[in-house]
Amino acid sequence: MIRRNYTKSFEGFKTKILSKITTLTMIQYLNKFEFNRNINNIKVHLA
Repeated sequence: MIRRNYTKSFEGFKTKILSKITTLTMIQYLNKFEFNRNINNIKVHLA
């Protein structure tokens, strides 16, 4: 869905992509080291 990103500038696009990468990396870190789950189990709620 990169084509439909609703950003008005390239800076906004870069920020959106960087935030998605950061979020996925943080979820994988928490799954691996805090909850001892599969690293790609990103649909499980943290609560």
